[in-house]
Amino acid sequence: MGTLAGLLGRAWRFTRRYGALRLYRKVKERRDRNLAERGYEAWLFGQLPGEEELKKQREEKISFSPLISILVPAYETPEVFLRQMIDSVLEQSYGKLELCIADGSPSDRVRRTVEAYARRDSRVRYRKLSENLGISGNTNAALAEASGDYVGLLDHDDLLLPGALFEIVQALCRDGREPADAAYTDEDKLDPERGRHFQPHFKPDFNPEYLRSNNYICHFFLVKREIALQAGGFREEFDGAQDHDFIFRCTELARDVVHVPKVLYSWRCHAASTAANPESKLYAYEAGKRAVAAHLLRTGRHGELQDTENYGFYRVKYPGSPQFFRKSFEFFDGQTGVNVVYYDKARNNSVIISGEEEYVLFTSIRHARVNAGFWPALFACCRRPETGMACARVYGRDRRLSSDIRMAGVRDPFSGGMKGLKEGYSGYFHRALLQQELESPTDCFLVRRELLDGKRSVSVEELCAHLKEKGYPIYYEPWAVMYESR
Repeated sequence: MGTLAGLLGRAWRFTRRYGALRLYRKVKERRDRNLAERGYEAWLFGQLPGEEELKKQREEKISFSPLISILVPAYETPEVFLRQMIDSVLEQSYGKLELCIADGSPSDRVRRTVEAYARRDSRVRYRKLSENLGISGNTNAALAEASGDYVGLLDHDDLLLPGALFEIVQALCRDGREPADAAYTDEDKLDPERGRHFQPHFKPDFNPEYLRSNNYICHFFLVKREIALQAGGFREEFDGAQDHDFIFRCTELARDVVHVPKVLYSWRCHAASTAANPESKLYAYEAGKRAVAAHLLRTGRHGELQDTENYGFYRVKYPGSPQFFRKSFEFFDGQTGVNVVYYDKARNNSVIISGEEEYVLFTSIRHARVNAGFWPALFACCRRPETGMACARVYGRDRRLSSDIRMAGVRDPFSGGMKGLKEGYSGYFHRALLQQELESPTDCFLVRRELLDGKRSVSVEELCAHLKEKGYPIYYEPWAVMYESR
């Protein structure tokens, strides 16, 4: 009954703020995704290694075999959850690990269980703290106990899935390259009452722009211990979003961040967790905004952090340009420093780029209107020095997305992508409404002329290859919205 009352309360507060229609869309989208994922648990168990495969992994000789320290801040963890967490680590097929548990509990509940494990397995390192230092302080205490080459972050009631560390170590040093500085995996949620796995999070390859929108990396995250120490460990002023802040500071220092596109971590979902109830820790989302703002400051970026209607998901509003009042592309070419170039999406034809305007807008939509914030948002994104293309969110005449919104590295077997998503819906993990680096552009994007290197004829495919070769990303600016005219 309490859970139902909580859901109804959240629904009422959302409706008062955003309206009944948006609540309906939110609920429908979640329901549709749940229906699409009905076969997820069977699919997951089919992906996980069986006993024979795990045996092979244990026996395999690996040339690169770092010691991995798993950091766990514990606080009054229920014994059944604690045992499941410890077992999930100690039973890993890659056994060169240590489990570092720092316990801030006032009672001896955690101590009795962990010390029993430590007597049987020397890889368990336990420290009883004299007081609860908070999530950051407790994790720093675990970090101080670590001696591994890498450290990984594990919550005290979550699980590593079978073969997780083996897959990560393999990915760290793939193709004979230098070992990566950091890595992360896909994850899902675990119902503690029924033991059911659900709501998988299929993540993109490392995507700093997307990380500024939300902490998509979360778990399982692994980083070289020397980088974790150089970054300064965890900071209590970001408690609630301490992982987001820590991940920012580590990836800012990292040379290479690897994504392992497999579900290898399960986040236990109970009434007090943010996994089950986003409103249980509203302070965490304010801390998340501060973490993003601190990252922007460190990296020399300027932007205003804004909430979205979804907890923990943010918009960085970058400094824009003067407001444009023209809301149609008809007769726009040549005005306000923009040259509009139309291309044939089906033929991928080369287009002639005339004029000398500072910006060139490529679009396959000949007759369109745009929202009031279109030009300021698109210009602000395009003017950032690192931007290659600044892409708008584009709806066709049917009010559905005219192209996919896809990041590199996403392996989602339960979705055909976001092309065709109805206006008013946010897509998988709200990605249709979040700033991110895309694999390919949408049907309307802005480019600084200087990046064309004097080209007067180019196809979109050639332009993408040219910009990627030079290291310029394709950014998605969802707050610039275009509608094809009927």
